[in-house]
Amino acid sequence: MSNPQTASEMVSAQSKRWAPAEDDPFRKMAEANIPPELIAKALNRSVHAVKARAYTIGLPLKWFKPKAPKEK
Repeated sequence: MSNPQTASEMVSAQSKRWAPAEDDPFRKMAEANIPPELIAKALNRSVHAVKARAYTIGLPLKWFKPKAPKEK
C-alpha cells in the first residue's frame, strides 16, 4: 500500500516556475555555449527543464546539440 502524500510533500514534488529574472543569466550562459548540464546545475534545474525553457523563450537549439568530434 502506498502512503498518502501530505500537502507539503505534494508541493515539493511539483516543479518550480521560471522567474523572468532567470532568463537573462540563462541566455548569457547559452550564448557562451555552456552545456545544458552545467546550466541546469547552476540554475538548480533539470536538464529537461533547461531545454524546455530554451524552446519556450526562443533560444537557438544549437547550443545543446552534441558537437562532432574533431578529426586529427
